[in-house]
Amino acid sequence: DYCASFFPIYKVETIGDSYMVVGGLPELTEGHTEAVADFALLVRRVVHSVQGMAPIRLRMGIHSGPVAAGVVGNRMPRYCLFGDTVNTASRME
Repeated sequence: DYCASFFPIYKVETIGDSYMVVGGLPELTEGHTEAVADFALLVRRVVHSVQGMAPIRLRMGIHSGPVAAGVVGNRMPRYCLFGDTVNTASRME
């Protein structure tokens, strides 16, 4: 979340060791693809700078395409993304 705070991106979800973000939503931003790529590069630098007992292995992927988005839920509303682009990106794990 720290790295994401530097860019106009939206964190979609964290599941296990997977972290998914989207650029250009919930508001359209110029250069959203560059923001996602720059975010990934920053995460890579930060993770590799961590000193520990064993090296941290990191895999990243970037996928682009159309999505449908909206708020789902009454008691606990949540901004969600849907579509083949989201499904493909989640399977990149």
